[in-house]
Amino acid sequence: MKRLTYYFAFISAMLFSSQSCLVENDMAYPTVLGNIVAFEVAGQTSVSIDATARTVNVVLAETADIQNIEVTRFDISPEATCETLAVGSVLDLSSPVKVVLNTYQQYEWTISATQPIERYVRCSGQVGDAEFRLDERRVYVNVADNQDITAIEIEALKFEPAGAVLKGYVDDTDGTETIVPIESFPFVLNCNEWRYFVVEYRGEEYRWGLYVTLVEVTAAVTDANAWARHVDLEGVFDGESSDPHFQYRTSSSDSWSDVTDVTVDGTNVTATVSGLDAATEYEVRLVAGAETSDAVTFTTEEEQTLHNMSFDNWYQDGNVWMPNLNASYQVWDSANPGSGKFGIYPTSREDTDLAVAGSGKYAAKMESKNAYIVLAAGNVYTGKFGDTVGLGAILDWGVPFSSRPSALKGYFKYNPAAIGNIHSSLKEMLAEKGIEYVESDWKNKPDTCQIQMLLTDWDRPFTVNTNEGTFVDFDNDSGIIAYGKMEYSPKSGSMSEYEEFRIDLDYRSTTRKPTYIVITVCTSKYGDYFTGGVGSTLLVDEFEFVYE
Repeated sequence: MKRLTYYFAFISAMLFSSQSCLVENDMAYPTVLGNIVAFEVAGQTSVSIDATARTVNVVLAETADIQNIEVTRFDISPEATCETLAVGSVLDLSSPVKVVLNTYQQYEWTISATQPIERYVRCSGQVGDAEFRLDERRVYVNVADNQDITAIEIEALKFEPAGAVLKGYVDDTDGTETIVPIESFPFVLNCNEWRYFVVEYRGEEYRWGLYVTLVEVTAAVTDANAWARHVDLEGVFDGESSDPHFQYRTSSSDSWSDVTDVTVDGTNVTATVSGLDAATEYEVRLVAGAETSDAVTFTTEEEQTLHNMSFDNWYQDGNVWMPNLNASYQVWDSANPGSGKFGIYPTSREDTDLAVAGSGKYAAKMESKNAYIVLAAGNVYTGKFGDTVGLGAILDWGVPFSSRPSALKGYFKYNPAAIGNIHSSLKEMLAEKGIEYVESDWKNKPDTCQIQMLLTDWDRPFTVNTNEGTFVDFDNDSGIIAYGKMEYSPKSGSMSEYEEFRIDLDYRSTTRKPTYIVITVCTSKYGDYFTGGVGSTLLVDEFEFVYE
Protein backbone atom coordinates (compact mmCIF):
# COMPACT_ATOMS: atom_id res chain seq x y z
CA MET A 1 0.00 0.00 0.00
CA LYS A 2 2.86 2.33 0.86
CA ARG A 3 4.46 1.46 -2.51
CA LEU A 4 1.20 2.40 -4.33
CA THR A 5 1.10 5.70 -2.47
CA TYR A 6 4.66 6.46 -3.56
CA TYR A 7 3.68 5.57 -7.13
CA PHE A 8 0.78 8.01 -7.20
CA ALA A 9 2.97 10.67 -5.62
CA PHE A 10 5.58 10.11 -8.34
CA ILE A 11 3.00 10.34 -11.16
CA SER A 12 1.52 13.52 -9.65
CA ALA A 13 4.95 15.08 -9.43
CA MET A 14 5.66 14.23 -13.05
CA LEU A 15 2.35 15.70 -14.23
CA PHE A 16 2.96 18.85 -12.23
CA SER A 17 6.46 19.07 -13.67
CA SER A 18 5.21 18.66 -17.25
CA GLN A 19 2.44 21.22 -16.76
CA SER A 20 4.97 23.61 -15.30
CA CYS A 21 7.10 23.22 -18.42
CA LEU A 22 4.11 24.03 -20.65
CA VAL A 23 3.37 27.17 -18.72
CA GLU A 24 7.02 28.20 -18.87
CA ASN A 25 7.09 27.62 -22.65
CA ASP A 26 3.92 29.69 -23.15
CA MET A 27 5.35 32.49 -21.10
CA ALA A 28 8.56 32.30 -23.10
CA TYR A 29 6.79 33.56 -26.25
CA PRO A 30 7.19 37.34 -26.61
CA THR A 31 4.06 39.46 -26.54
CA VAL A 32 3.70 40.89 -30.05
CA LEU A 33 0.66 43.07 -30.65
CA GLY A 34 -1.45 42.55 -33.73
CA ASN A 35 -2.82 45.95 -34.74
CA ILE A 36 -4.64 47.37 -37.71
CA VAL A 37 -2.65 50.51 -38.47
CA ALA A 38 -4.46 51.73 -41.62
CA PHE A 39 -7.81 50.76 -43.11
CA GLU A 40 -9.83 52.07 -46.02
CA VAL A 41 -12.80 50.90 -48.04
CA ALA A 42 -14.40 52.10 -51.24
CA GLY A 43 -17.02 54.74 -50.56
CA GLN A 44 -15.80 55.81 -47.14
CA THR A 45 -15.77 59.43 -46.00
CA SER A 46 -13.71 58.85 -42.84
CA VAL A 47 -12.34 56.12 -40.62
CA SER A 48 -11.23 55.90 -36.97
CA ILE A 49 -9.02 53.17 -35.51
CA ASP A 50 -8.88 52.48 -31.76
CA ALA A 51 -5.97 50.17 -30.96
CA THR A 52 -6.97 49.91 -27.30
CA ALA A 53 -10.53 48.77 -28.00
CA ARG A 54 -9.39 47.00 -31.20
CA THR A 55 -12.11 48.62 -33.28
CA VAL A 56 -12.30 50.16 -36.73
CA ASN A 57 -15.24 52.49 -37.35
CA VAL A 58 -15.91 53.52 -40.94
CA VAL A 59 -18.25 56.30 -42.03
CA LEU A 60 -19.66 55.54 -45.48
CA ALA A 61 -20.96 57.90 -48.11
CA GLU A 62 -24.66 57.66 -48.90
CA THR A 63 -23.87 56.16 -52.28
CA ALA A 64 -21.94 53.20 -50.89
CA ASP A 65 -23.57 49.77 -50.91
CA ILE A 66 -23.06 48.88 -47.26
CA GLN A 67 -23.58 45.19 -47.96
CA ASN A 68 -20.84 45.08 -50.62
CA ILE A 69 -17.89 47.17 -49.48
CA GLU A 70 -14.48 46.56 -51.04
CA VAL A 71 -11.40 46.88 -48.85
CA THR A 72 -8.89 49.19 -50.58
CA ARG A 73 -6.27 49.44 -47.83
CA PHE A 74 -5.45 47.05 -44.99
CA ASP A 75 -2.17 47.69 -43.20
CA ILE A 76 -1.38 45.64 -40.11
CA SER A 77 1.58 45.30 -37.74
CA PRO A 78 4.63 43.88 -39.57
CA GLU A 79 4.69 40.77 -37.38
CA ALA A 80 0.97 40.06 -37.77
CA THR A 81 -0.92 37.99 -40.31
CA CYS A 82 -4.60 37.75 -41.19
CA GLU A 83 -6.15 34.79 -42.96
CA THR A 84 -9.64 36.20 -43.50
CA LEU A 85 -9.13 39.75 -44.79
CA ALA A 86 -6.99 41.43 -47.45
CA VAL A 87 -7.08 44.29 -49.94
CA GLY A 88 -9.81 43.41 -52.42
CA SER A 89 -11.98 41.59 -49.89
CA VAL A 90 -15.67 42.51 -50.00
CA LEU A 91 -17.40 43.04 -46.66
CA ASP A 92 -21.02 43.24 -45.56
CA LEU A 93 -20.83 46.07 -43.03
CA SER A 94 -24.55 46.23 -42.34
CA SER A 95 -23.49 44.53 -39.09
CA PRO A 96 -20.07 44.46 -37.36
CA VAL A 97 -17.43 42.14 -38.81
CA LYS A 98 -14.92 40.29 -36.63
CA VAL A 99 -11.33 39.89 -37.85
CA VAL A 100 -8.52 37.98 -36.12
CA LEU A 101 -4.88 39.03 -36.40
CA ASN A 102 -2.25 36.43 -35.52
CA THR A 103 1.17 36.95 -33.99
CA TYR A 104 2.30 34.65 -31.17
CA GLN A 105 -1.13 35.53 -29.82
CA GLN A 106 -4.50 36.16 -31.40
CA TYR A 107 -6.14 39.58 -31.46
CA GLU A 108 -9.79 39.98 -32.39
CA TRP A 109 -10.76 43.27 -34.04
CA THR A 110 -14.24 44.57 -34.82
CA ILE A 111 -14.92 46.50 -38.03
CA SER A 112 -18.18 48.42 -38.12
CA ALA A 113 -19.74 51.10 -40.31
CA THR A 114 -22.24 53.91 -40.09
CA GLN A 115 -23.89 55.50 -43.09
CA PRO A 116 -25.47 58.88 -42.37
CA ILE A 117 -28.23 59.66 -44.85
CA GLU A 118 -29.29 63.25 -45.27
CA ARG A 119 -33.04 63.64 -45.63
CA TYR A 120 -34.86 66.94 -45.92
CA VAL A 121 -37.91 68.83 -47.10
CA ARG A 122 -37.52 72.52 -47.79
CA CYS A 123 -40.51 74.68 -48.60
CA SER A 124 -41.73 78.25 -48.38
CA GLY A 125 -42.37 79.51 -44.86
CA GLN A 126 -41.03 76.35 -43.25
CA VAL A 127 -40.61 76.50 -39.47
CA GLY A 128 -37.85 74.19 -38.22
CA ASP A 129 -36.64 70.97 -39.79
CA ALA A 130 -38.96 68.35 -41.18
CA GLU A 131 -39.72 65.41 -38.90
CA PHE A 132 -38.94 62.08 -40.59
CA ARG A 133 -40.57 58.89 -39.30
CA LEU A 134 -38.49 56.33 -41.13
CA ASP A 135 -40.46 53.25 -40.07
CA GLU A 136 -43.62 54.74 -41.62
CA ARG A 137 -41.92 56.66 -44.44
CA ARG A 138 -43.83 59.76 -43.40
CA VAL A 139 -42.64 63.34 -43.11
CA TYR A 140 -44.21 66.16 -41.08
CA VAL A 141 -43.48 69.80 -41.87
CA ASN A 142 -44.58 72.98 -40.10
CA VAL A 143 -45.01 76.21 -42.06
CA ALA A 144 -45.92 79.69 -40.92
CA ASP A 145 -49.63 80.41 -40.95
CA ASN A 146 -49.17 83.32 -43.37
CA GLN A 147 -48.57 80.76 -46.14
CA ASP A 148 -51.28 79.60 -48.52
CA ILE A 149 -51.40 75.87 -47.77
CA THR A 150 -53.00 75.18 -51.15
CA ALA A 151 -49.95 76.64 -52.88
CA ILE A 152 -46.84 75.67 -50.93
CA GLU A 153 -43.62 76.22 -52.85
CA ILE A 154 -41.51 73.05 -52.56
CA GLU A 155 -37.87 74.07 -52.86
CA ALA A 156 -36.11 70.72 -52.34
CA LEU A 157 -36.87 67.12 -51.36
CA LYS A 158 -34.66 64.21 -50.40
CA PHE A 159 -36.18 61.07 -48.95
CA GLU A 160 -33.71 58.30 -49.84
CA PRO A 161 -29.90 58.15 -50.23
CA ALA A 162 -28.13 60.18 -52.89
CA GLY A 163 -28.73 58.74 -56.32
CA ALA A 164 -32.37 57.89 -55.68
CA VAL A 165 -34.74 59.00 -58.43
CA LEU A 166 -37.73 61.11 -57.40
CA LYS A 167 -40.25 59.88 -59.93
CA GLY A 168 -42.95 62.38 -58.94
CA TYR A 169 -45.93 62.95 -56.70
CA VAL A 170 -49.23 61.08 -56.67
CA ASP A 171 -52.28 62.84 -58.10
CA ASP A 172 -55.64 61.17 -57.46
CA THR A 173 -57.98 64.14 -57.91
CA ASP A 174 -59.97 62.30 -60.57
CA GLY A 175 -60.11 59.09 -58.53
CA THR A 176 -57.29 57.45 -60.44
CA GLU A 177 -53.72 57.54 -59.20
CA THR A 178 -51.20 59.02 -61.62
CA ILE A 179 -47.57 59.96 -61.03
CA VAL A 180 -46.90 63.58 -61.90
CA PRO A 181 -43.21 64.04 -62.78
CA ILE A 182 -41.33 66.85 -61.06
CA GLU A 183 -39.59 68.72 -63.85
CA SER A 184 -37.61 71.11 -61.66
CA PHE A 185 -37.45 72.86 -58.30
CA PRO A 186 -39.11 74.88 -56.94
CA PHE A 187 -42.65 73.81 -57.78
CA VAL A 188 -46.01 74.64 -56.20
CA LEU A 189 -48.12 71.95 -54.54
CA ASN A 190 -51.49 71.89 -52.83
CA CYS A 191 -50.69 70.57 -49.35
CA ASN A 192 -54.04 70.79 -47.58
CA GLU A 193 -53.96 66.99 -47.16
CA TRP A 194 -51.48 64.12 -47.25
CA ARG A 195 -49.33 64.22 -50.38
CA TYR A 196 -47.41 61.15 -51.53
CA PHE A 197 -44.16 60.91 -53.48
CA VAL A 198 -42.71 57.93 -55.32
CA VAL A 199 -38.95 57.37 -55.12
CA GLU A 200 -36.92 54.69 -56.87
CA TYR A 201 -33.68 53.50 -55.28
CA ARG A 202 -31.58 50.58 -56.48
CA GLY A 203 -34.45 49.00 -58.36
CA GLU A 204 -37.03 49.36 -55.58
CA GLU A 205 -39.89 51.87 -55.38
CA TYR A 206 -40.75 53.60 -52.10
CA ARG A 207 -43.72 55.81 -51.27
CA TRP A 208 -43.25 58.71 -48.87
CA GLY A 209 -46.08 60.71 -47.32
CA LEU A 210 -45.81 64.45 -46.63
CA TYR A 211 -48.08 66.32 -44.23
CA VAL A 212 -47.96 70.09 -43.82
CA THR A 213 -49.27 71.89 -40.74
CA LEU A 214 -49.81 75.64 -40.40
CA VAL A 215 -48.43 77.05 -37.15
CA GLU A 216 -48.72 80.52 -35.71
CA VAL A 217 -45.37 82.30 -35.49
CA THR A 218 -44.27 85.78 -34.57
CA ALA A 219 -40.64 85.06 -35.43
CA ALA A 220 -38.88 81.91 -36.64
CA VAL A 221 -35.76 80.80 -38.48
CA THR A 222 -37.00 78.73 -41.40
CA ASP A 223 -33.72 77.68 -43.04
CA ALA A 224 -29.98 77.73 -42.36
CA ASN A 225 -28.11 76.50 -45.44
CA ALA A 226 -24.60 76.11 -44.04
CA TRP A 227 -21.51 76.04 -46.26
CA ALA A 228 -17.94 75.79 -44.97
CA ARG A 229 -17.41 79.52 -44.37
CA HIS A 230 -20.86 81.07 -44.61
CA VAL A 231 -24.53 80.34 -44.03
CA ASP A 232 -27.60 81.46 -45.97
CA LEU A 233 -30.42 82.28 -43.54
CA GLU A 234 -34.17 82.53 -44.02
CA GLY A 235 -36.82 83.47 -41.50
CA VAL A 236 -40.42 84.64 -41.10
CA PHE A 237 -42.05 87.15 -38.77
CA ASP A 238 -45.44 88.72 -38.31
CA GLY A 239 -44.68 91.50 -40.77
CA GLU A 240 -45.49 94.18 -38.24
CA SER A 241 -42.64 94.06 -35.72
CA SER A 242 -39.83 96.53 -36.26
CA ASP A 243 -36.20 95.86 -37.10
CA PRO A 244 -36.25 92.12 -37.88
CA HIS A 245 -32.72 90.71 -37.82
CA PHE A 246 -30.78 87.55 -37.10
CA GLN A 247 -28.40 86.78 -34.26
CA TYR A 248 -25.83 83.98 -34.28
CA ARG A 249 -23.12 82.45 -32.12
CA THR A 250 -21.06 79.31 -31.80
CA SER A 251 -22.81 76.70 -29.68
CA SER A 252 -20.09 77.06 -27.06
CA SER A 253 -20.49 80.84 -26.76
CA ASP A 254 -22.69 82.84 -24.41
CA SER A 255 -22.88 86.02 -26.49
CA TRP A 256 -24.81 86.69 -29.70
CA SER A 257 -23.67 88.64 -32.76
CA ASP A 258 -26.22 90.73 -34.67
CA VAL A 259 -26.80 90.36 -38.42
CA THR A 260 -28.42 93.60 -39.48
CA ASP A 261 -27.68 93.35 -43.20
CA VAL A 262 -30.93 91.57 -44.02
CA THR A 263 -33.46 91.61 -46.83
CA VAL A 264 -37.11 91.91 -45.82
CA ASP A 265 -39.81 90.88 -48.28
CA GLY A 266 -43.24 91.04 -46.67
CA THR A 267 -43.03 88.59 -43.78
CA ASN A 268 -39.84 86.91 -45.03
CA VAL A 269 -36.32 87.78 -43.89
CA THR A 270 -33.09 86.58 -45.55
CA ALA A 271 -29.39 87.17 -44.91
CA THR A 272 -25.95 85.67 -45.52
CA VAL A 273 -23.39 85.46 -42.73
CA SER A 274 -19.78 85.13 -43.86
CA GLY A 275 -16.50 84.60 -42.03
CA LEU A 276 -17.58 81.46 -40.19
CA ASP A 277 -15.28 78.65 -39.11
CA ALA A 278 -15.51 75.35 -40.98
CA ALA A 279 -16.81 72.19 -39.27
CA THR A 280 -18.20 74.23 -36.37
CA GLU A 281 -21.61 74.12 -34.69
CA TYR A 282 -23.52 77.39 -34.50
CA GLU A 283 -26.88 78.65 -33.28
CA VAL A 284 -29.03 81.28 -34.98
CA ARG A 285 -32.26 83.03 -34.02
CA LEU A 286 -34.50 85.75 -35.43
CA VAL A 287 -35.35 88.86 -33.47
CA ALA A 288 -38.36 90.93 -34.52
CA GLY A 289 -39.33 93.75 -32.19
CA ALA A 290 -39.96 92.24 -28.76
CA GLU A 291 -40.14 88.70 -30.16
CA THR A 292 -37.19 86.31 -30.29
CA SER A 293 -37.48 82.98 -32.06
CA ASP A 294 -36.23 79.64 -30.86
CA ALA A 295 -32.59 79.04 -31.71
CA VAL A 296 -31.80 76.76 -34.64
CA THR A 297 -28.55 74.78 -34.68
CA PHE A 298 -26.47 74.28 -37.81
CA THR A 299 -22.97 72.95 -38.49
CA THR A 300 -20.73 74.35 -41.17
CA GLU A 301 -19.26 71.94 -43.70
CA GLU A 302 -15.74 70.57 -43.56
CA GLU A 303 -13.12 72.08 -45.83
CA GLN A 304 -12.66 68.73 -47.50
CA THR A 305 -9.68 68.10 -49.74
CA LEU A 306 -8.45 65.28 -51.98
CA HIS A 307 -5.41 63.08 -51.71
CA ASN A 308 -2.39 64.22 -53.75
CA MET A 309 -3.66 67.58 -54.97
CA SER A 310 -0.03 68.68 -54.76
CA PHE A 311 0.95 65.91 -57.25
CA ASP A 312 3.85 64.96 -54.98
CA ASN A 313 2.90 61.28 -54.62
CA TRP A 314 3.65 58.94 -57.54
CA TYR A 315 4.39 55.26 -57.96
CA GLN A 316 5.31 53.13 -60.96
CA ASP A 317 3.32 50.18 -62.23
CA GLY A 318 5.94 48.69 -64.52
CA ASN A 319 6.85 51.60 -66.78
CA VAL A 320 3.64 53.48 -66.08
CA TRP A 321 3.66 56.49 -63.76
CA MET A 322 0.58 56.71 -61.56
CA PRO A 323 -0.34 59.90 -59.62
CA ASN A 324 -1.18 58.19 -56.32
CA LEU A 325 0.49 57.04 -53.13
CA ASN A 326 0.25 53.36 -54.11
CA ALA A 327 -1.92 50.93 -56.05
CA SER A 328 -4.30 50.50 -53.10
CA TYR A 329 -5.03 54.20 -52.62
CA GLN A 330 -6.30 55.57 -55.91
CA VAL A 331 -7.90 58.97 -56.37
CA TRP A 332 -6.30 60.10 -59.64
CA ASP A 333 -5.76 58.23 -62.87
CA SER A 334 -4.69 58.91 -66.45
CA ALA A 335 -4.80 57.39 -69.92
CA ASN A 336 -1.45 55.67 -69.30
CA PRO A 337 -2.95 52.24 -68.53
CA GLY A 338 -4.53 52.24 -72.00
CA SER A 339 -1.87 53.85 -74.18
CA GLY A 340 0.80 52.02 -72.18
CA LYS A 341 -0.28 48.83 -73.91
CA PHE A 342 1.34 50.34 -77.00
CA GLY A 343 4.39 51.63 -75.14
CA ILE A 344 3.09 55.22 -75.07
CA TYR A 345 2.85 57.13 -71.78
CA PRO A 346 1.39 60.64 -72.19
CA THR A 347 1.34 61.40 -68.43
CA SER A 348 4.39 61.30 -66.18
CA ARG A 349 5.95 62.67 -63.04
CA GLU A 350 7.86 65.93 -63.48
CA ASP A 351 10.94 66.12 -61.24
CA THR A 352 12.58 69.48 -62.01
CA ASP A 353 10.20 71.97 -63.63
CA LEU A 354 8.00 72.66 -60.62
CA ALA A 355 5.76 75.46 -59.39
CA VAL A 356 6.95 74.86 -55.83
CA ALA A 357 10.42 73.37 -55.45
CA GLY A 358 11.69 71.37 -52.49
CA SER A 359 12.56 67.93 -51.24
CA GLY A 360 9.91 65.40 -52.24
CA LYS A 361 8.16 67.90 -54.53
CA TYR A 362 6.94 66.89 -57.98
CA ALA A 363 4.39 67.98 -60.60
CA ALA A 364 2.24 66.29 -63.24
CA LYS A 365 3.44 66.45 -66.84
CA MET A 366 1.12 65.69 -69.75
CA GLU A 367 2.00 65.53 -73.43
CA SER A 368 -0.15 64.78 -76.45
CA LYS A 369 1.51 61.98 -78.38
CA ASN A 370 1.00 60.11 -81.60
CA ALA A 371 -0.44 56.68 -80.80
CA TYR A 372 0.02 55.13 -84.23
CA ILE A 373 -3.13 56.23 -86.07
CA VAL A 374 -4.72 58.48 -83.41
CA LEU A 375 -3.72 61.18 -80.95
CA ALA A 376 -3.26 60.22 -77.29
CA ALA A 377 -3.73 63.33 -75.18
CA GLY A 378 -1.99 63.54 -71.81
CA ASN A 379 -4.41 63.82 -68.92
CA VAL A 380 -5.10 63.26 -65.24
CA TYR A 381 -8.53 62.98 -63.67
CA THR A 382 -10.24 61.91 -60.48
CA GLY A 383 -11.55 58.43 -61.06
CA LYS A 384 -10.31 55.17 -62.52
CA PHE A 385 -9.26 53.87 -65.91
CA GLY A 386 -11.42 50.95 -67.03
CA ASP A 387 -10.20 49.40 -70.25
CA THR A 388 -9.34 50.09 -73.88
CA VAL A 389 -12.16 49.60 -76.38
CA GLY A 390 -11.34 49.87 -80.06
CA LEU A 391 -9.42 53.10 -80.48
CA GLY A 392 -10.90 54.54 -77.29
CA ALA A 393 -11.17 53.81 -73.61
CA ILE A 394 -13.65 53.34 -70.78
CA LEU A 395 -13.09 55.67 -67.80
CA ASP A 396 -14.95 56.08 -64.54
CA TRP A 397 -15.10 59.77 -63.70
CA GLY A 398 -15.54 60.86 -60.09
CA VAL A 399 -14.54 60.02 -56.52
CA PRO A 400 -16.64 60.48 -53.34
CA PHE A 401 -16.80 64.06 -52.05
CA SER A 402 -19.35 65.93 -49.93
CA SER A 403 -18.17 69.53 -49.39
CA ARG A 404 -18.94 72.64 -51.45
CA PRO A 405 -15.84 74.70 -52.27
CA SER A 406 -16.22 77.95 -54.18
CA ALA A 407 -13.22 77.49 -56.47
CA LEU A 408 -10.25 75.38 -57.54
CA LYS A 409 -6.86 77.02 -57.88
CA GLY A 410 -3.35 75.88 -58.73
CA TYR A 411 -0.48 76.43 -61.14
CA PHE A 412 -0.07 75.50 -64.79
CA LYS A 413 2.42 75.87 -67.61
CA TYR A 414 1.33 75.18 -71.18
CA ASN A 415 3.29 74.90 -74.41
CA PRO A 416 0.87 74.07 -77.25
CA ALA A 417 1.67 72.55 -80.61
CA ALA A 418 -0.25 73.24 -83.79
CA ILE A 419 -3.30 71.03 -84.29
CA GLY A 420 -2.40 68.47 -86.89
CA ASN A 421 -4.45 65.43 -85.91
CA ILE A 422 -8.16 65.88 -86.67
CA HIS A 423 -10.22 62.73 -86.22
CA SER A 424 -13.56 61.99 -87.88
CA SER A 425 -15.23 61.70 -84.46
CA LEU A 426 -14.67 65.45 -83.95
CA LYS A 427 -16.50 66.20 -87.19
CA GLU A 428 -19.34 63.89 -86.15
CA MET A 429 -19.62 65.64 -82.77
CA LEU A 430 -19.76 69.07 -84.43
CA ALA A 431 -22.41 67.86 -86.88
CA GLU A 432 -24.56 66.57 -84.01
CA LYS A 433 -24.42 70.06 -82.49
CA GLY A 434 -25.28 71.69 -85.78
CA ILE A 435 -21.81 73.23 -86.18
CA GLU A 436 -20.22 73.23 -89.61
CA TYR A 437 -16.68 71.87 -89.74
CA VAL A 438 -14.34 74.29 -91.47
CA GLU A 439 -10.84 72.90 -91.72
CA SER A 440 -9.15 76.30 -91.62
CA ASP A 441 -10.70 76.86 -88.17
CA TRP A 442 -8.84 73.81 -86.86
CA LYS A 443 -5.86 72.79 -88.96
CA ASN A 444 -2.57 74.29 -87.73
CA LYS A 445 -4.29 76.38 -85.06
CA PRO A 446 -2.63 76.38 -81.60
CA ASP A 447 -3.85 73.58 -79.36
CA THR A 448 -5.89 74.37 -76.21
CA CYS A 449 -5.51 72.86 -72.75
CA GLN A 450 -8.44 72.38 -70.41
CA ILE A 451 -9.06 71.99 -66.67
CA GLN A 452 -12.60 71.19 -65.50
CA MET A 453 -14.27 70.59 -62.16
CA LEU A 454 -17.69 69.11 -61.42
CA LEU A 455 -19.61 68.56 -58.20
CA THR A 456 -22.44 66.08 -58.66
CA ASP A 457 -24.97 64.05 -56.71
CA TRP A 458 -24.60 60.99 -58.93
CA ASP A 459 -25.10 57.63 -57.22
CA ARG A 460 -21.97 56.24 -58.90
CA PRO A 461 -19.06 57.46 -61.03
CA PHE A 462 -19.92 58.42 -64.61
CA THR A 463 -18.67 55.88 -67.16
CA VAL A 464 -17.09 57.63 -70.13
CA ASN A 465 -16.69 55.56 -73.30
CA THR A 466 -14.66 57.51 -75.84
CA ASN A 467 -15.06 54.77 -78.44
CA GLU A 468 -18.87 55.08 -78.37
CA GLY A 469 -18.93 58.84 -77.78
CA THR A 470 -20.41 58.56 -74.27
CA PHE A 471 -19.47 61.74 -72.43
CA VAL A 472 -20.89 63.87 -69.63
CA ASP A 473 -23.43 66.40 -70.90
CA PHE A 474 -22.05 69.40 -69.03
CA ASP A 475 -25.01 71.59 -69.98
CA ASN A 476 -27.91 69.26 -69.29
CA ASP A 477 -26.86 66.53 -66.84
CA SER A 478 -29.34 66.92 -63.97
CA GLY A 479 -26.84 65.44 -61.51
CA ILE A 480 -24.42 68.35 -61.87
CA ILE A 481 -24.60 70.69 -58.88
CA ALA A 482 -21.67 72.95 -59.75
CA TYR A 483 -19.34 73.33 -62.72
CA GLY A 484 -16.31 75.37 -63.70
CA LYS A 485 -13.58 75.20 -66.31
CA MET A 486 -10.48 76.91 -67.64
CA GLU A 487 -9.38 76.68 -71.26
CA TYR A 488 -6.16 78.28 -72.38
CA SER A 489 -4.25 78.72 -75.61
CA PRO A 490 -1.43 81.28 -75.76
CA LYS A 491 -1.85 83.94 -78.40
CA SER A 492 1.77 83.46 -79.43
CA GLY A 493 4.79 81.53 -78.25
CA SER A 494 4.85 79.42 -75.10
CA MET A 495 4.72 79.93 -71.35
CA SER A 496 8.20 80.20 -69.87
CA GLU A 497 6.98 80.15 -66.26
CA TYR A 498 4.12 78.68 -64.27
CA GLU A 499 1.07 80.87 -63.86
CA GLU A 500 -1.60 80.64 -61.19
CA PHE A 501 -5.15 79.79 -62.24
CA ARG A 502 -8.44 79.94 -60.41
CA ILE A 503 -11.67 78.26 -61.53
CA ASP A 504 -14.77 79.66 -59.83
CA LEU A 505 -17.63 77.18 -59.59
CA ASP A 506 -21.06 78.06 -60.92
CA TYR A 507 -23.58 76.47 -58.55
CA ARG A 508 -26.74 75.38 -60.34
CA SER A 509 -28.26 74.45 -56.98
CA THR A 510 -27.34 75.99 -53.65
CA THR A 511 -29.30 73.46 -51.59
CA ARG A 512 -28.21 70.08 -52.97
CA LYS A 513 -25.14 68.42 -51.47
CA PRO A 514 -22.56 66.64 -53.67
CA THR A 515 -21.65 62.99 -53.52
CA TYR A 516 -18.91 62.97 -56.19
CA ILE A 517 -16.22 65.29 -57.50
CA VAL A 518 -14.70 65.22 -60.98
CA ILE A 519 -11.52 67.09 -61.85
CA THR A 520 -10.13 66.59 -65.35
CA VAL A 521 -6.90 68.03 -66.74
CA CYS A 522 -6.06 67.57 -70.43
CA THR A 523 -3.29 68.91 -72.61
CA SER A 524 -5.56 68.85 -75.69
CA LYS A 525 -9.13 70.04 -75.14
CA TYR A 526 -10.50 67.76 -77.84
CA GLY A 527 -8.34 64.79 -76.93
CA ASP A 528 -11.51 62.78 -76.30
CA TYR A 529 -12.07 63.07 -80.05
CA PHE A 530 -8.42 62.19 -80.84
CA THR A 531 -7.87 65.75 -82.02
CA GLY A 532 -4.98 68.04 -81.03
CA GLY A 533 -1.37 68.84 -81.57
CA VAL A 534 1.32 66.20 -81.12
CA GLY A 535 3.84 67.69 -78.71
CA SER A 536 1.43 69.92 -76.77
CA THR A 537 2.73 69.86 -73.19
CA LEU A 538 0.97 70.83 -69.97
CA LEU A 539 2.40 70.94 -66.45
CA VAL A 540 0.16 71.32 -63.40
CA ASP A 541 1.07 71.61 -59.74
CA GLU A 542 -0.24 72.43 -56.26
CA PHE A 543 -4.02 72.23 -56.70
CA GLU A 544 -6.10 73.61 -53.83
CA PHE A 545 -9.77 74.18 -53.06
CA VAL A 546 -10.95 77.65 -52.09
CA TYR A 547 -13.65 77.88 -49.44
CA GLU A 548 -15.23 81.32 -49.05
